[in-house]
Amino acid sequence: MDFKGLHIFKTIYDLKSLNKAAKALSYTQSNITAHLKKIEHELRATLFIRGFDGVRPTEKGEQFYQFTLQTLAQFSQLKQSFKGKHSTLLISELLFQFLVTEMKKYCLESTEIIIKRTSDISNAIHHHYYDEVITFEKFKHPDYLLTKTENLPIAFLQSQSIETPDLLPIFINNDEHCPLRAKTLALNYPSENLITVDSLSQILNLVEKGQGIALLPIFLMKDKFKTINNHCDFIKYYGYQHNRV
Repeated sequence: MDFKGLHIFKTIYDLKSLNKAAKALSYTQSNITAHLKKIEHELRATLFIRGFDGVRPTEKGEQFYQFTLQTLAQFSQLKQSFKGKHSTLLISELLFQFLVTEMKKYCLESTEIIIKRTSDISNAIHHHYYDEVITFEKFKHPDYLLTKTENLPIAFLQSQSIETPDLLPIFINNDEHCPLRAKTLALNYPSENLITVDSLSQILNLVEKGQGIALLPIFLMKDKFKTINNHCDFIKYYGYQHNRV
């Protein structure tokens, strides 16, 4: 039995499904099943009852879950003590630019920052522990507490050199979990006007060059961009703290 096995067991317990656990951890279901069988063999106990709608823990499974939580928490605390005063922050690329680069709310010297796409954050919290998570998507996880809900002001931005934005295409991020993409699609622009781009940095580069417009945070305006009109909106983002911090 190892820490990987404990993480797998915990994910199965939390999601009540082998299939969902496999997807969350990016493993095959056969791999997940093999790890569970190994743990059950070592313990000489059945930890879950399988059913058509997933799995449910046995009494021994409940006991082992408490052991798993305590062991992983102690291991996390031990790693934290080895790192010294550095805390860990998991954050999306756009919120990193806003909260860290622009607002200076986190010190790079005392915070280990891990940047992920919005769509990858949910998987990341099942692989590792983080002291704090800031993301555009709400999630439910027994180890994390929602501590804040904030708004990020947004508007359609264009290059300072552009005078006729109506003739330009609209860029959207290919990350289906990107809130800016969702907001743009909700406006029901003709599909032929939309161009999907791989990353936020590429969108910013294209808009700056005057090749299109995009729905973006207002804090990015500065001397490179301007709003198309006076209409502003916002997107919510959420802050979570590990409940054992």
